[in-house]
Amino acid sequence: MAQAPPLPLSCTASSPALHQKAEILAKKLGLPCTPGPAAAPQLVYTERGLELRLRLGGPDTVGASVLHIDFSGGRSGYRHARNCTVKQPLARAIGIRAGMRPTVFDATAGMGADAFVLACLGCRVTMNERSPIIGALLADAIARARQVPELAAIFDDRIRLVVGDARSTLQALSDPPETVYLDPMYPHGPNSALNSKEMRIIRAIVGDDVDGPALLAQALLTATRRVVVKRPKGAPLLDQRPPSHQVVMKNSRFDVYLQGHL
Repeated sequence: MAQAPPLPLSCTASSPALHQKAEILAKKLGLPCTPGPAAAPQLVYTERGLELRLRLGGPDTVGASVLHIDFSGGRSGYRHARNCTVKQPLARAIGIRAGMRPTVFDATAGMGADAFVLACLGCRVTMNERSPIIGALLADAIARARQVPELAAIFDDRIRLVVGDARSTLQALSDPPETVYLDPMYPHGPNSALNSKEMRIIRAIVGDDVDGPALLAQALLTATRRVVVKRPKGAPLLDQRPPSHQVVMKNSRFDVYLQGHL
């Protein structure tokens, strides 16, 4: 599991309840809790929820960059409202079809966007995030989403968050999922294009997923129907394992491993 970096947790909101949340979370993560804003990097409870503030550096970054997860708005909210269709590549790769909504274990949840889309489409999804910091951001976003009437049932009935090592979680499952989904952090080379600020923040906290091959091996042992691995365009196969088939998009692809074909 990724270890929490030595960053303070503070609260800039006026709500006493949020100040109490900040103190409880700081104790849980073993982080110092400051009474007011601190210099980045830091976790901050604001009026809109929990944020991670980090200085990335680089010519396109002025001041601290902010990672804030919001399932009712932003990119996730847009996908929920505009592109929640079974015809999209993610849905086809996962195995969604008429009368079939597989249970899904998202082993690399990150910002939770793909898991949210799958839950909106009717799948029951376990979101696994190894970083306690990113996990705290997800937990806060899920708690806020449960207060939105049109999203409450989705998060209450179809989404479960687990923070910890995905391999250990998969090994301990008494009811294995039909589909295991992996979107491992791909190594960022010196000549590759810069990721979005959100992904750069996550990379700074979590690092590259060097255990991807081992996670794929465990996923293949656990999933009852298929394992799906998201890869950038032109990236080599994870652990050089040939998939049953691929769902190819403009800048990325899904490598699909069907259990009956392995």
